[in-house]
Amino acid sequence: MLNRLFQVLALASLATAADPNYEQLFRPFVSPETEIATFSEADFAEVASPRWSTWHAPTFQAAIKPVYEADIQSIVRIAARNHIPFLATLNGHGGNDNYGRVQNALNINLGHFNSVTVDPVHNKLTVGGGVTFGEIAEPLAKAGKEIQTGNAVCVGMVGATIGGGIGTLQGIHGLVLDSLLSVTMVDAKGDMVIASKTVNPDLFWAIRGAGANFGIITSATYQIHDQTNDGNVIIANYPFPVSASRSAWEFVQSYDENIPAPLVLIPSIRYNHTTEEVILQVSVIYYGPMADAQPYLDQVEALNPISSTVETVTQQELKAIFSEGACDRGNRHNVYTVGIKKTDPDTMEEALQEMTEFFETHPTYNGSLAIQRYGSQAMLAVPDEETSYPWREINAYVLFDNIYTDPALDADVDDLSRSLRTKFEATSGFKDPQIYLNYAHGDEPLNQVYGASKLPKLRALKKLWDPQHLFGAGYPIDY
Repeated sequence: MLNRLFQVLALASLATAADPNYEQLFRPFVSPETEIATFSEADFAEVASPRWSTWHAPTFQAAIKPVYEADIQSIVRIAARNHIPFLATLNGHGGNDNYGRVQNALNINLGHFNSVTVDPVHNKLTVGGGVTFGEIAEPLAKAGKEIQTGNAVCVGMVGATIGGGIGTLQGIHGLVLDSLLSVTMVDAKGDMVIASKTVNPDLFWAIRGAGANFGIITSATYQIHDQTNDGNVIIANYPFPVSASRSAWEFVQSYDENIPAPLVLIPSIRYNHTTEEVILQVSVIYYGPMADAQPYLDQVEALNPISSTVETVTQQELKAIFSEGACDRGNRHNVYTVGIKKTDPDTMEEALQEMTEFFETHPTYNGSLAIQRYGSQAMLAVPDEETSYPWREINAYVLFDNIYTDPALDADVDDLSRSLRTKFEATSGFKDPQIYLNYAHGDEPLNQVYGASKLPKLRALKKLWDPQHLFGAGYPIDY
């Protein structure tokens, strides 16, 4: 922990140093098309990458938007030589507390690295480091192909991948990182490096679970698959009265031991500020024909929901539905999470009660609690030792997505979330908490995020590849 403290103090001391002349430092060594702007310049907002959340956001003294890999190489070398802290970003979806400690740094905007190439013959997809999940949807659909993705179209694909990459196709294809074949990246020396199972395999192992700690990925190649059910998905939403909540939780619990690979269950708790009612909803997603999905839908219908909405949509349309509100900017997204192995109805009832009280006493709060229950067959088919990702036994991901705009709510939101997180940890089915990195709040011990069994090798590789601690501000590996 002393080394981690040293990193924070080092960043703070750099932030107070005299501001460098960014134009003078970088311009002679980058392409003419590369844009550079300091915070005080009018075009700064156009050069810097946008930020999704205002909660504990990093601050930047300058931004640079490179065009070519050679530009990034020069930027890393010059920044390291001049002790300038930097952070490479796309849409700013890294949401944990550690990003708020990055102050007065240089933003490297990866927006120009937005190429998408589909090779349907060899079932490969190659994307630039600045591509979002939404940008791969149409090219893949045109080729009749698919890949597991996160649920929001605005999230950077590579950034989500290297932390795990969970989503609704997980039961069929596994984590997004399980489809990763290779990456090209700029390392701490400013060198271009390829990592795959056969080239720098130890680095490739580390990237698949802790990749932000090792460099800036400029391109990544993935395995893709033929579309499931011709690209069509069934989505059904069932709102329940609060009085019937127990039956909803027990239904989800019935799939703790096994859930069919094409099936997804997402129970959630929200609040309708117009009607002033708590919304308890069970969403069912099925990657297959209606005839195969119907038995699962009938199970939910038998619980007497208030209503039901069942439709068949394309995979693109499903992601658009999930992205509603999730991609909005300007809010404080104060996220907490915990992985669970079993659903405990008593814990769910307690969470419902606490959230109901919070909704009623905090009228500007727009957060939610959702449990994402995906199949694990494909994920468990990958040996644990193959990647640095540590939590393949998680059955479901509990996400406290706290959304609000008033910073005065921070303390109350933290109290609520920590209370709920503690309850879920106690009944999760795991001896120790297991935290999905991409949802982490930032206050969790490293062993809960990276796994105690993975940390020694990760720390050794970090020391080899990034001894100056240039990368990994989101969740630095402390060694």
